[in-house]
Amino acid sequence: MGGLARKATVIKNLKAEGINPLILDAGDLLFKKNILDPGVTLDVSKVNAEIIIDSFNEMGCDAFSVGSKDFAGGLDFILEQYKKSNFPFLSANIVNRSGQLIFEPYTILKSNNINIGVIGLTSVFDNNEIQILDPIASLRNILEEVNSKSDVVILLFNASQQDLTKLYNDDLELDMILSSRGRTRSSDGGAQIPTYIAGDRGKILYKFELNLVDKAVPFTDLAWCENTINRVEDRLEKMKQGNPDADLIKLYRNDQKTLNRIYGYQSQLNQANQSLENAVNTLSFEKIELGKLIFDSPNILKIVDKGKEKILEIGGPMLDIQGRLPGDPHHGHNH
Repeated sequence: MGGLARKATVIKNLKAEGINPLILDAGDLLFKKNILDPGVTLDVSKVNAEIIIDSFNEMGCDAFSVGSKDFAGGLDFILEQYKKSNFPFLSANIVNRSGQLIFEPYTILKSNNINIGVIGLTSVFDNNEIQILDPIASLRNILEEVNSKSDVVILLFNASQQDLTKLYNDDLELDMILSSRGRTRSSDGGAQIPTYIAGDRGKILYKFELNLVDKAVPFTDLAWCENTINRVEDRLEKMKQGNPDADLIKLYRNDQKTLNRIYGYQSQLNQANQSLENAVNTLSFEKIELGKLIFDSPNILKIVDKGKEKILEIGGPMLDIQGRLPGDPHHGHNH
């Protein structure tokens, strides 16, 4: 649970600097798998999940979008955690067997006099206690309502890549997507709606800064622009074959395939440069590594220690400081 204790410290430090951040989680928070073996393993995992909820209550959380792994302890268990939490659980497309939404589909948060709509969504997954409706259709059903109440709309999406592609093709009015499925960590938000994935190991905290000037204008993802410029310029430079003054069009005039690549790179470069020059609303981000150089919050460590005592009472194996069970290849490692 070292990640939780360090995350709490980062949040506390931001608040001490006069920053009041919105703290969001896109799902797959409580468990590491969709299905857990019954018995002690399940009981220990549930205690671990309770530690997470208690820690989030302590450090603060503004919205949590429920993902597929969060149901590994069963419907009754997640509903118990929902009742004891002091932050909203969200899902616009998870319903009970009667077709009723289990959680609120969205919430409206206020920060610096800006209304921020936060929607919860997940891709379809198998679970015999609940139903998961088509995520894109469910999003469409509420998006106009959310936009009417919001200056900025953020989607927390426990998403498959296939659903993200469908969403991009629908050209929906979203300002930003935070996705929790997949281990790849984003270095920028991509060329579509800015979409960020922090990975699923809890070792990194993403800090975003959104500067809103005109709510009618999309956000410019500064990281995507800068990364695109650096990447394309590097590729074009390598194509000059060691001659920095080479004219690439002349150099490859008899190679149409390579010329087409050059034209494509130049188009990307122009798009990124123009986006930077014409930026009105901007989005920037910082990756904060939750490494051992960050002090562990004593309040969170107390919560973890109480959880460890409960695990011993039920005869379960002792978690290490990172919340890992014996058998995990990294158990006992301080990272």
